[in-house]
Amino acid sequence: MSANRVVYRYLNIVGFTVDATQPLALFKDESQETTFPLWLEMMDVLSITADLITSRFSGRGEKKDLFEALIETLEMKVVAVLIDGRAGSGYSAVVCFDYDGAVVKVKVELVTALLTAIRYKLSVGISEEALSTSSFVDQSIDADIDIDIDDDKRLLEMLERMTPEEMNKYPL
Repeated sequence: MSANRVVYRYLNIVGFTVDATQPLALFKDESQETTFPLWLEMMDVLSITADLITSRFSGRGEKKDLFEALIETLEMKVVAVLIDGRAGSGYSAVVCFDYDGAVVKVKVELVTALLTAIRYKLSVGISEEALSTSSFVDQSIDADIDIDIDDDKRLLEMLERMTPEEMNKYPL
């Protein structure tokens, strides 16, 4: 009996943007010619933004956090970030570690996977299924939920106007 093998295309994170109502992560292939979107939730983008800002302006320098110290102590190495699933029904993400010659896969939230890829400068393996469904309009927003587009707009405008100094004033 053969198991269904998922085929991943390895892409580089090049940025984040917002369409009319929802944020996306943007990826490019090795040739930098084709851009692929991956739909995100607004809270995902806020988490990513907060993490990137705090890590850049925290003044940590070369100090290691708990995660880095743990994988170094266990002599593990982050080797891959994989994303699977469908736009509209959610993505699943896995961070793969090399541990004593074996691959250890840890299921994580999408935000954690993207931040890991950014932190370790890794390409992200995205399944063909996730890529093929991400090019369509995202249907993950429940039709019964009343969305106020102005709230999202105001939030984005506020974030765009904030300076790094202002960001550090707010507790995370």
